Amino acid sequence: MKYLLNRKIVLPAAAILILAFIAILFLPKLLPSSPKINIALHEELILPKLNGQFKVGRTTVYLKEEGRPALFNKKIPREWVATIFYPAIPETTSTPGPYAEEPLKTAYTNYTLTEDSAGVLDRISSNAYWNAPANHSHGAFPILLFSPGGGEQPLFYSTLLEEISSHGYVVVAVPEPFDTPVIPLPDGRILTSDQMAKLCKQDEACKKAISGGESAIQEVTDKLKDNRARDMIFTLTQLEQVNLENPLLAGVLDLEKVGVFGHSYGGASSVRVAQLDDRIDAVAVLDSDIFLVIPEDSEALSQAVMYMTASNIDANVQELEEISKRNTLAAAYLGKSTPYYFINIAGTTHQSFQSDAMFLAPYISIGGESVTLNASNTTPTRVTQVISTYVTVFFDQHLTGVEQALLTGSSVSYPEVTITIKK
Repeated sequence: MKYLLNRKIVLPAAAILILAFIAILFLPKLLPSSPKINIALHEELILPKLNGQFKVGRTTVYLKEEGRPALFNKKIPREWVATIFYPAIPETTSTPGPYAEEPLKTAYTNYTLTEDSAGVLDRISSNAYWNAPANHSHGAFPILLFSPGGGEQPLFYSTLLEEISSHGYVVVAVPEPFDTPVIPLPDGRILTSDQMAKLCKQDEACKKAISGGESAIQEVTDKLKDNRARDMIFTLTQLEQVNLENPLLAGVLDLEKVGVFGHSYGGASSVRVAQLDDRIDAVAVLDSDIFLVIPEDSEALSQAVMYMTASNIDANVQELEEISKRNTLAAAYLGKSTPYYFINIAGTTHQSFQSDAMFLAPYISIGGESVTLNASNTTPTRVTQVISTYVTVFFDQHLTGVEQALLTGSSVSYPEVTITIKK
């Protein structure tokens, strides 16, 4: 939610996209910090109850890839904490929550929120039961890897991810070190997005990129653009060990049924995961400029693809034209795959996919400006329901083999959805 006001990057050519990648996802970490977010929420915010047949547990797993540097300093290994949502059978006396575990709550509040917003995360409800026993009575569940938008905290997608998990999925949210605003580590260290500036000073190409050197920009881009995809691939590999040894999750992960999805920059990275790893069976892209990550001459994906876009009610005419161009390019590539589903949702913005931010939007101001994340003729609950429903039925059909009527055409139950299908 730190970069809540950012729109999709909508630039016309590959060369400019290289610059856009650095400018949007890299330079902000090297410049003065963005204004802190003010959230004037003084009463409890009740997030919608889950609709799936399962209650949902929530836990975290610390991961470190020794052989790959964090960014530019080869002495620093790449490490992060993944959040896992899973079907659970909590104790009868237990209650959901908290919304954020203590280290994350404290780190995010101190780093991102204004002083008068302190305590706001304590006033948000949760549907997930922390470290609850997993549901073993239904066997193993398919796995969905999730990547958040650029500069976004996975926490604020919780309502969406919990809802999907409640329908029988293990959803693994993978943050990106030094892009995700804060990642508390088990030993008390905190990775933050502004630490990138310090690491940049240790790399000659990075320093040259800041001054605008084209070759240096290309070099830095090549170093950074696959980071998320490789984080998700490493996470998937480590889930094999989790499925064997983790006290909560052993035996409940179906490693033969794996999907990947993501929002914005995370959607582009999800496509890259599908390109690089044949363990992926299906990929869902949530409103993303995919060519920020993938090569423009890429061959068609071999997996089933769903491409979901917003109607961008907050964009002006020029912005809508640019967004349309980028969507057309992305659809042309993703549409090479079969089966393929293109979905547009009326009444939405790019950030509507960040579910919890929609519920908080009436209370948020950034630099004194309010935010609008959905149309006045809909609600955050409805938008989240639409997104989660189509993501779930897509994976139901292409991971579990259960045919879904919603994927055959338009539906009177979801008039805000326009769907195009290629089989």
